[in-house]
Amino acid sequence: MKKLSLLLLLAACSNAGPTTQSSLSIGGGFTFDAGIPVEKDIEEDTEEQTFDTVSSEDIQDIVEETEQDTTEDSQTDVAEQKDIIKDTKPVCVDEDSDGYGENCSKGSDCDDANPNFTTYCPDCKKGNYPGCICSGKSAPCYSADLTTKGIGQCKAGTQACKSGIWQTCIGEVTPSPEVCDNIDNDCDGQTDEGVKSSCGTCDLTCVKQSVGVNEPIILNSENSSGVGIDPNTGFIKIDSSQISLKLKFLWASNSSENTVSKVDCKTIKESGRYKVCNNPSRTSVDLDGNVFAACRGDGKVAKIIADKKNCVDKNGNGVIETSEDLNGDGNISGNEMANNDECIQFIVQPLGNQSSYPGSRGAAVDKFNNVYIGYWNEGNVAYVDGKTGATIKIINWQCPTYGLVVDQKGILWGQGNGCGWLMSYNPASGQWQKASSFGANGISAYGINVDGKGRVWVGGNLARYNPADGTWLKCNKSCAGIATANDGMVWLAKDGNGIGKVDGETCADLGTVNSGGAPHGCAVDFDGYVWGVNLGGNSVDKIDPGQTGKQIGQLIGTRKIGSGPYTYSDMTGYTLNYFTAPKGLFTTTFFAGGNGNPISQMKPKAIWQELNVEAMLPPATKVHIRVRAGDTKDQLDNGNWIDIMDLTDMAQMPADLSQKNIIGIMLQIEINLITEDKKVSPSVGSISAKAKLQ
Repeated sequence: MKKLSLLLLLAACSNAGPTTQSSLSIGGGFTFDAGIPVEKDIEEDTEEQTFDTVSSEDIQDIVEETEQDTTEDSQTDVAEQKDIIKDTKPVCVDEDSDGYGENCSKGSDCDDANPNFTTYCPDCKKGNYPGCICSGKSAPCYSADLTTKGIGQCKAGTQACKSGIWQTCIGEVTPSPEVCDNIDNDCDGQTDEGVKSSCGTCDLTCVKQSVGVNEPIILNSENSSGVGIDPNTGFIKIDSSQISLKLKFLWASNSSENTVSKVDCKTIKESGRYKVCNNPSRTSVDLDGNVFAACRGDGKVAKIIADKKNCVDKNGNGVIETSEDLNGDGNISGNEMANNDECIQFIVQPLGNQSSYPGSRGAAVDKFNNVYIGYWNEGNVAYVDGKTGATIKIINWQCPTYGLVVDQKGILWGQGNGCGWLMSYNPASGQWQKASSFGANGISAYGINVDGKGRVWVGGNLARYNPADGTWLKCNKSCAGIATANDGMVWLAKDGNGIGKVDGETCADLGTVNSGGAPHGCAVDFDGYVWGVNLGGNSVDKIDPGQTGKQIGQLIGTRKIGSGPYTYSDMTGYTLNYFTAPKGLFTTTFFAGGNGNPISQMKPKAIWQELNVEAMLPPATKVHIRVRAGDTKDQLDNGNWIDIMDLTDMAQMPADLSQKNIIGIMLQIEINLITEDKKVSPSVGSISAKAKLQ
């Protein structure tokens, strides 16, 4: 209607004056040419009208109305165009009616001919994938790595073709993480790998520890003595050359001053002196290098620990107070002795409080590290626990005893010149006997020892007794104490006449070294040197033995010790380690709950169930096994040893521990390799033990 008004206005203008060729601009971007005739088609629709003259103000009003109308019309046109665009958006093409396809809201379809596939489309030419078109037959199927099919639990399944489409594989078993169920779950050819307990079972409360199984046993001075590694087998075996790693001291009783001197056999220096009991006499060294001293004056027995680190801080002041050579001059004097020395483990009276003069005159350690103490007045022998000092038993063999020694078979021999007999005691049967009469065989006895062949030697007038046939060999050499060596030589303490050497087979005299010290006793150390203990000179001598079967060597050195040294027993431990118990010692400690078992972190109670030792056991050899347990190091170190067995046949393995009530997170196992014939040795390749955690 407003456009019509504008046209009428233009027409009025045209009629108002002459026609010209000029233009008229009316704003809003529109320009009209003057003089152009205006068609009057509207006359067909309207009645004839009369137009008045139009002023310029009227024209301006009309222009403004026209501009407003044009803007409104333009906005209407844009909206109409948007409706058209909206009505012409691309159509979703979904040929398989699965909601996916070209221009579809769910996205494109990788196979618009198969509704089973949308965003992922397998290559149906390469396999019977579920959803692929099939020919109507069933087929075997396996969706995992084909190399695992048929291994362990893994097996193929069956895939049905239904309505021309492959269905899901049914019945297949594919690899899964390994669990402890005796099944190869991950189908790699191994069962329960990495998930079993250290015992190799599915019982995670079972813990197994071992040594020497996957790697060789490592020997050191802390865990072994007298053993080495067989280069051919890798097993440990007896090696006497290794004994000296621990046993390097000579222990001499200073009877006149109630002390015992410790002399370093390598340096010829006195490294300690200990106040013990009244009038000490015989000393006997145990398998650990510690010593027992038997005192004649009160019948007591003292045990001294050789290594300071094994002594106990009894007063709890954080310091081991013991005798030491503080100034390094090789002599113990003054403040270098300690009151209440903490390396004296105990001083005990095996017979209890006796009213008579006990006179303990014999001492000998056995293979169990216990000690026999022989008494002169009472005519009996006390068997003392080497660890606690408790009296295990009293052997009343009715003969005053002057010296003791234990042979390779464990038989105790006594120099019973108080009754005139060589005495013997068999601990296995508990029987004692008078083995042979001194007087009847023309024997004058004093010291006593055994040799490597199990024969018994007595001093006085040197003679040798053979238990195998009951015969004597008399060498007719005067002496007091005697010592036997591994090479068959016999050494004599000749009092004022020095140290003599005799061939143990022929009684041949191989010379004497005169030190001037009046040796009353003698011993051999583990480097093969010979020692004399000089009762008259308050000293000890170290002597070069010379070659086997050849003349004796020379005096190497002398060391002053305490007053009145009166010792002629096994003062170095040589007899024990070479003849009484020729053996090697190996100790190992197992920890229940090892190998990362999480149960172990809770520190449960461990009850030891089984022990297994792999060994080779030639005739006349055995392996003695004992154990102890504890939850702490102190409990372990102070625990009582439990004898498990003498292993002589591998049919005895594994050993059942379940009924022995061995409880503790830590288990210490001591292996003693023992032989009756020095030419052969048992050997041990591995040790293992199992515990049950509760």
